[in-house]
Amino acid sequence: MSLYRNGGHRNVTSTIASASSRKDLLDRTSPLPAYQQISNDIILRISQKEWNIDDKLPTEAELATEYGVSRVTLRQAMAQLERDGIICKFQGKGAFVKNNPRQLVQELAFPTLDSSAKSSVNSKVLTIEKVFASNSVICEQLQVTPSTPLLYVERLFYHDGRPSGINHVWFRESDVPGLTESTLLYNSISRTLKYTYHYDITKIENYIEAVRLDAISASLLNTVYDATGLKIDSQYLLADGKAIEYSSTTWLGDFTRFHFNVTK
Repeated sequence: MSLYRNGGHRNVTSTIASASSRKDLLDRTSPLPAYQQISNDIILRISQKEWNIDDKLPTEAELATEYGVSRVTLRQAMAQLERDGIICKFQGKGAFVKNNPRQLVQELAFPTLDSSAKSSVNSKVLTIEKVFASNSVICEQLQVTPSTPLLYVERLFYHDGRPSGINHVWFRESDVPGLTESTLLYNSISRTLKYTYHYDITKIENYIEAVRLDAISASLLNTVYDATGLKIDSQYLLADGKAIEYSSTTWLGDFTRFHFNVTK
């Protein structure tokens, strides 16, 4: 039995039939290169199951005609998809779907007061350094002035081995003396605040918004520039209203679904 099904041939006719609409999708004035726009659109089509895993994609010539671009531009798009592990190419056979991005979806919850809650997400510390507030939002959320010494932590989150989120955290330096990567309990900030510094967080204010990834974030998350993201800004408060932590986390929008549960 062949590893690859011939289901892709069934879809070639339907995709060619909609070639004019695909040409209209490309924004020639966008700073996003045409090949990345095509790559993003093919990912969308795969996620919507126009093609299934192991299906053969239309030929480069057919896709180039469909999107109204040169073979060179189309090959750049296909190379990007291959680097991202979405498709695989075989000499003389063509390109086949290897992964459906939607199958990598992770279920996450908003930050909660339960520091012992288990998570399928792992983290890696990229940076811990002393800084000052770089903007008014940080000052407002931490209730500090621009001259207040802060400690900044940057982490990369992983789900099933894949980069899925970037986490930026700020504290007053005086609130977390001696905090380093090696002093994080179980690599967890929430547990470290609770058990090392004995802070009893009683309230978390969460704000979520849709964003587009900048070039640095896209590179860290191994995705394309201008990809969609979900940003959650969280302010952690003590009973007296003092803000002990401010964090901003951006998750890959295409691979993240948040679960919000309300119980009585």
